[in-house]
Amino acid sequence: MPFLVGLIGAGFHFLLAYIVWGKGKIQILAGYVEGQVKDKKKAAKYAGIYLIVLGIIFVFFPLLPNHFYFVFALYMLWAFGGMIFVNIKIK
Repeated sequence: MPFLVGLIGAGFHFLLAYIVWGKGKIQILAGYVEGQVKDKKKAAKYAGIYLIVLGIIFVFFPLLPNHFYFVFALYMLWAFGGMIFVNIKIK
């Protein structure tokens, strides 16, 4: 059962990555302001890669129950670092 929860959470991240990178819908990104982004394809690519890696990290939550806090810290660091990186690269 926990493995199924991890797959559903990872699937959600992969779905978001598909919407952002595949479809180019960068309007759903936090902090996105129309007109500030010069290259929308580049922004979608970086945000999509960031979301895919978040999904991969999310799979490890149920696989490593004894190391939950380590995986959670890695997830949060990647999430915050990714937001900063994406915002810097797209401006």
